Amino acid sequence: MEYFEKIYLDYKHQVYFFVKKFISNMEDVEDVVQEVFVHLWKHSSALKNPQTLEAIIFKTAHQEISNFYRKNKMLFSFSDESLIKDEADPEKIDTEFKEDQLQKIHNLLEKVPERSKSFFYKNKLEKISYSQIAKENNISKTAVEKQVSKVIRHIKSNLNLF
Repeated sequence: MEYFEKIYLDYKHQVYFFVKKFISNMEDVEDVVQEVFVHLWKHSSALKNPQTLEAIIFKTAHQEISNFYRKNKMLFSFSDESLIKDEADPEKIDTEFKEDQLQKIHNLLEKVPERSKSFFYKNKLEKISYSQIAKENNISKTAVEKQVSKVIRHIKSNLNLF
């Protein structure tokens, strides 16, 4: 309980202003922020790792913003055209967020040694097994696994720094 309270006190303002970027009505912003922290409370066991805490909080906020848009789109589709809010399209927000994240990952991969990057691309994008990559490069399967894991850790640890 105390740990969650600390998380709430540390992040409530950041989450509020993050949500406010996407939603203009203050009551809706407060509702979405509340939904974010309710969701985090329900899944508080996932908040134990301080290295992933912030990423989980803002990923949850993003999901709750998307849920808000989906719910409103459904509600407004049954009502008069004049009641439709002039707010951003949730698909557009999702697309922009994904493009932004992909660009960040690409920038992070530029900083990785060429050999590790090559192993990562072959395994994750081309779906080539660790064994096959190891055989092609005359190294052990474990060495390939370690290099790919190192790239993934690098991306995860630096992705939320931007």
